[in-house]
Amino acid sequence: MRERSSLESAELQLAHEVWGLRSALIRENLQRYLTDQSCGLVYALKVGLCAGFAIQSGVLPPDDLDQFVREELRAETRYGFVRIKSTQTWKSSPEQSLGLLHTVLEVPDQAELNRRLNLGMHRLTQEQYDALLRALG
Repeated sequence: MRERSSLESAELQLAHEVWGLRSALIRENLQRYLTDQSCGLVYALKVGLCAGFAIQSGVLPPDDLDQFVREELRAETRYGFVRIKSTQTWKSSPEQSLGLLHTVLEVPDQAELNRRLNLGMHRLTQEQYDALLRALG
């Protein structure tokens, strides 16, 4: 799951079918845990959970992007990117999404959930992912 403070940034990445890796930690975690069935959920700060995608590639370097896209997504793809295919979109609110995440992830308190989201990525179990998709309908 990847948090974006800007819905515009998320929409831009989804439109280009790439998802940027904004930190070395995210890149390292994806290199370690990525499988052929890996998926992602987009959590935008002022919108909540708003999109899902299937990851179509391994971690790629920023230089593999078209020059225009690389410039447009420079901050998002600083540490690389993965190719994606959008699978779903939802209308949600931050309050609904945070409540759902708090329940499904069984996070002890709101401060801990915020800390995890601020890290920029949270690895979900298959059961958690399926529960979120069911709840988002």
